[in-house]
Amino acid sequence: MPPPRTTRTDDERQLVLAAMSRIRDNTAQHGNGAHTVVALASESGIPRQRLYEHHADLLNEFKAAAATGPVATNALALQRQLAQAREHNHQLAAENTELRAKIRTLSAAIAELTHQGAEATHVVVPMPRRHPGLSR
Repeated sequence: MPPPRTTRTDDERQLVLAAMSRIRDNTAQHGNGAHTVVALASESGIPRQRLYEHHADLLNEFKAAAATGPVATNALALQRQLAQAREHNHQLAAENTELRAKIRTLSAAIAELTHQGAEATHVVVPMPRRHPGLSR
């Protein structure tokens, strides 16, 4: 009895599975090895449209594996940079709050001194004047 004949879809599934394995193991032969559908299509030799139409289950599996896979170095650097930016933002917000409190305190002091200065101008104390050149 001859072996069962495989269909085009079965052959493509095998190509996609092999390409997924190579990308996961960082041994891509035909693509850039990125964990993207474009790279999977390039690595398997199957057009993206056909992957979406006939192998959606494999694409979902690939996307799930890519999402839980190792994080790229540049992504780690971006995460560190984001954490530093958030910390810096927190420090700036605290400093801003402190400076606003100081502004309120200084504004109150200025208002008080202005009020005291206005009261002081209403008190007139006569001062004896001596003009040079005038003798008494």
